[in-house]
Amino acid sequence: MSPIITHEDELELANMEKALVSQIKKLAKTQTTLIDSQKKYADNLRKVNLTRDMVNRTFRDVLKQMQTLVRERRSNIKDEEVKYFQEIIHKNDEYIVINNKYIDSIKDLAVKKDYLVEKKYEFAAALSEVASKRSVVIKKALSVEKKKNDLIEGEKIKILESELNDSQRDFDRARDVLIKKINQFLQVKNEVDDLWVNLKNAVNKTS
Repeated sequence: MSPIITHEDELELANMEKALVSQIKKLAKTQTTLIDSQKKYADNLRKVNLTRDMVNRTFRDVLKQMQTLVRERRSNIKDEEVKYFQEIIHKNDEYIVINNKYIDSIKDLAVKKDYLVEKKYEFAAALSEVASKRSVVIKKALSVEKKKNDLIEGEKIKILESELNDSQRDFDRARDVLIKKINQFLQVKNEVDDLWVNLKNAVNKTS
């Protein structure tokens, strides 16, 4: 046998929704801090990559000079040295290209996560509105029932019922907005998940 649902249960739901709003906002705030750290990390990686590129240019200058000297048999350059320098330059070139893709993946993910946090705040705001209007509707419904039990004049009851209907319509509109915001949030969440896959693939290439 199913339990009887009371107005108190619905009021408890409204209170739980308000608590959830608080937790969502707290999570969004901590995620913003993390996203800022990820952006800074990507910026630092970019600086390292630029420095590596400068080092590689110097490697090329050295290699060019070595190749000039190695033609002279009396020079103190061995073919093996030239080969190693060529290998280092090639590996650095590859690493720079791959690392740039990795950095771009981090940046893309961070930007999309910023947007996700924005949608999370919108979701929280819509849920807060629903919770507030849910409480209003339930309290008005309880008030109407009480007045009916108190045998209040029919005309006054009609006014109260009209106010209850208005509150119900307000709640319905707020709930429609919430559903829309949840849908938007989930769409962006899916986009973030896809970017996580891109980042994972970029990490595999750099490892």
